[in-house]
Amino acid sequence: MSGLTLFELVTMAGGLVGVYVKLNSEVAKLKGRLYQLEASNDEVKQTLKELVTITTEIKLALARNQMDK
Repeated sequence: MSGLTLFELVTMAGGLVGVYVKLNSEVAKLKGRLYQLEASNDEVKQTLKELVTITTEIKLALARNQMDK
């Protein structure tokens, strides 16, 4: 070997496992946040579609009102 003791190898392996677990935890958090953002984005899109529909109805009602005068 290149002079590494058993303690150094165990410490290095423990550090690698720790980093792996931490990164997996962070990835899981990011996946959760991404899911929430996508769900929120879908809600915003639905609300905007409803607003466009309502705005169109209002425009038609105003146009009919102008024609009736």
